[in-house]
Formats: sequence, C-alpha cells, structure tokens
Amino acid sequence: MNKRCCALALLFTLVLVLLVPQVVVAKKLTITWWLNPWRIEPPGFTGERAVTAEDYPQWVKEEFERLHPDVEVQYEVVTNVGFSQKISAAILAGNPPDVLRASSFKKDWAIHGLLEPVDDYVTPEDLADWYADAYGGFRINDKHYMFPWSYGTNGMGSSMLLNPKIFAERGVELPALPDRSWALDEFLAAAKKLSWDVNGDGVNDHYALALGAQDSENNPAWLYMRGASMFNEDETEIVIDSPEGIAGLQFMVDMIYEHKVAPPGAEGMGIYDIINLFHSKKTAIGYGGPYEIGRIYRAVNEGKLDEPFEVKIAQYPHIPEIGPVANFASGGFMVFRQKDAEKRKMVMEFCRFLTSPENTRLLKSLLYITARDSVNQDLYADSVFADDVAVYANAIQNGQYYYGSLEVDFTDANKFWQSAFEAAFTRDKTPEAALKDFAKEANKAIFGK
Repeated sequence: MNKRCCALALLFTLVLVLLVPQVVVAKKLTITWWLNPWRIEPPGFTGERAVTAEDYPQWVKEEFERLHPDVEVQYEVVTNVGFSQKISAAILAGNPPDVLRASSFKKDWAIHGLLEPVDDYVTPEDLADWYADAYGGFRINDKHYMFPWSYGTNGMGSSMLLNPKIFAERGVELPALPDRSWALDEFLAAAKKLSWDVNGDGVNDHYALALGAQDSENNPAWLYMRGASMFNEDETEIVIDSPEGIAGLQFMVDMIYEHKVAPPGAEGMGIYDIINLFHSKKTAIGYGGPYEIGRIYRAVNEGKLDEPFEVKIAQYPHIPEIGPVANFASGGFMVFRQKDAEKRKMVMEFCRFLTSPENTRLLKSLLYITARDSVNQDLYADSVFADDVAVYANAIQNGQYYYGSLEVDFTDANKFWQSAFEAAFTRDKTPEAALKDFAKEANKAIFGK
C-alpha cells in the first residue's frame, strides 16, 4: 500500500511539473562603470556628514536601476593615482568597463575600434545645449566619442587661488573683478610682498607661491604666458624650447633663487605638496579653480583641516602684449565597444542619464562649470562663490590645450618633461639646456625624429 501511494505521489508531481508554467528568472543586463573619487553630493544629501566618493555613484546605481529594473549597475571608484595604468591593464586583458570618465581618453582607442561613437545617440537638443568645444573636443575622423559633462578642469593650469587674509595682512590688494587678472610685473611686485621671514634667520619661511617639478598641470602656464607653445602649428614637432619657452622657465627658476618668492626644493615637489603648503598658509597663492575651494571644505569635513578659510580665484598673470592664458579640457563619459546591440543601447542610455541637464546640475557641489549652457545660466546664481566661478569661466575662454590635441599622445614624453624641470630647479642645467634636451628626447619619443 505504501509503495502504491509513493508511486501515485511521484506521478502527481510529474504531472504538475509538466502542466504548471515554470517561473524563469531573467538575467539582468549588467553595466560596469569606472569613475574617479569625486565627492559629488547626490539629490537629498543632507550635509550632516562629509560626502564620500561612494555617495554619488551609489545614488546613480539605485536611481538608474529603479528606472530600468532589468539592469544592474556595477560601479568602481578608482583612485586618481594609477587610474591610467588600471584602465590600460583592463584593455590589454580584454575587459575594460562599459563606461569610463573620458579624462583618460586616448586617440588610439577610437582608431583601433575600442570605443563606441556616440553620434547616433545624441539629440539635436543636446547639440544645441552643449558647448561646441566640449563635444567637439573628442572627435576623431568625424565621429564623436564622449557624452560631455564638465567644462574646463579642476582649474589646475587655468587659474590661481588667493588667500585674501594674507594679502590684507601684507598690504597687497587683490586683482580687481571681473577677471582678477594682473600683468606679470604687477604679480611679481605683489609676490615679493607676500614672501617674508618670520623668525629672522634671513631665510623666507612664508612664500607667495610654490613650484614643483612634478606638477605637470600648472608648470606649462608659466611658459605659455610668454607666448610659448608645446607644438608647432600642425603638431608635428615639439617647439617648447623656443626663446619664449626658455624665458618662461628662467622666470620660474628666478622666482626661487633670485626673487625668493617660491621655496627651494621644487625639484622634489608635486601638486599635492603645493596644495598642502597653501592649505597650511605657508603660501598666499595656490593653484586651481572653484573645485579647489570645495576641496578646502571637504578637507575640514574629513578632519584634514582645522577650519576653512576664505579663498578668491584669480587668472594667471599675463604679459599685456600676449594676453591671458589658461589650460582647457572638457570631461564626460565614453563607452567601450559593445558586442550586443541591446546592451549598447542601454549603455548609451546610462550615459545620457549621467549627462542629462538635471543630473549635470549635481556638479554644483564640486563648484564645476558644466558642459551645458542652459544649466550654467543659473547654476551659481544663489552661490556665495558666484564671482569666483565667473572669474574661472572668463579664464577658460582663453583656454588652450597645453599638451596638444587628441591628434598627439604626449604620454611617452612625460618623463622627459619632468626631468627638464628637475634639472632646471636644481640648476644642474640652464633653462635653455633643460628645454633643448627635453625637445630632443620628446621628439624622438613622440614623432620618432
């Protein structure tokens, strides 16, 4: 009897399996996204704690998955140090992320078919709203490879930071609005007043500003303001060893040894050393744009600074006959090659979500200028930093690419560039010899000549 019952039960189970529809759990489409550790405040952030690098991407993940329940977003916050090496390794392994911030863009990626052109996914409304050079800056062979997001950079190489308290204490007036732009001789006169010896040992321990051989972002400005350029007009040769470039590097060396407005030891310093000197009020002038003002407040929230201090933005000094100079770059998101058409469409939709007018406005928490004209019209209207953002916006109107367009890859020349500044700052070489040697090695590395 028991055997018969068991057999009937088994038969009944089989009938149910055959007749009852089975529930199939569909596999979600996965989008991988790498970004830098930017402290962007997502919607609804209360400010009761310091914003972290995870807050913004976590919000993006949750919001996009809410809008698209069949999608899973997997993000990774990649440190700035080693970012380029990590993405290069991922490409070599055949496993890059689907979406990457375009700051690491390389022309060869597009040429060799590693990236997706975005032209077919851009609307006429986007084209009318984005600044032309923000979208057009990532064009290769008449195809575009970036959804624009930010306009300009963090301000390095484009503008300077001033500590107005130190200026007032030393009896130095700030350059006047709306541009806060000063001629080079006016700057040098002010810099001498902003450098002094506190303990009376005959050596300055407070300086106007600092220089660093490893600071590749700001150093070119001092050469470009003399009228120098890294490349010739058609970008086929390094020409920074021109008389104008040599004069610019000589002025940097003179700021350390003759004018004593910048501390010695520049051969071993990088941008974070320079930032730390400015934060500790050892220098009256730093580098950067509105983003760096936000860095001060973030440093306080993170316990790295005891208290915030007022900062004003100014343009780099200039020679009147030449005019202002500034570095320029735009940022956004690029898409690596997709084999599946449906996934390609969704990845592009993800980038459109990131760079929509509403979500582009989130860059306000970084004090960034966005790539959208409509957003910038009123983004900082109610901000105490409105004047400083305007100074920066005016500065990058004179922007140029310090290291050339996407048509050239400066990577292989970087080590020779740093060596040139190290040699000049230690006075092992004259500025002329340092730049001549750099140009010789860089032309070999980039152009094979």
